[in-house]
Amino acid sequence: MELTYENVAKWFDIYYKDFNRYAGPLKTVPKMERYFTSDLQFWPYNMPNTKQPSSREELLMTMVHPGLHEELTPQEYVIDLKKMVVVVRFQLQFNDEPSGRVWPAKQASCHYHLVQDKNKDLKIKKIVYF
Repeated sequence: MELTYENVAKWFDIYYKDFNRYAGPLKTVPKMERYFTSDLQFWPYNMPNTKQPSSREELLMTMVHPGLHEELTPQEYVIDLKKMVVVVRFQLQFNDEPSGRVWPAKQASCHYHLVQDKNKDLKIKKIVYF
């Protein structure tokens, strides 16, 4: 992938669509693994009682919550190609699928530190979550 603002924004659009599709059920969450390096560091500053940093496997386990749909809607991208960092402000919405209950939407932000793998595909190496 050529590193341009447009390509990186498109990659994140796909990432968020996949997150919204695959997060929740244990059987689909592993499909998100492809977005992260094997040595990913996840620094969640808004998730109490979560190890810091967490590994890729620990991050994926935070995505497992059957019956509770988590929808992330990106609101703004700030893309620094020189530093390979993307900051995303997004809306976070939870919906209890069995009952239909919808919690009030919240705002959150992630700083994604990126690398390119040997095939020049983007991978997330570090996430700082606020």
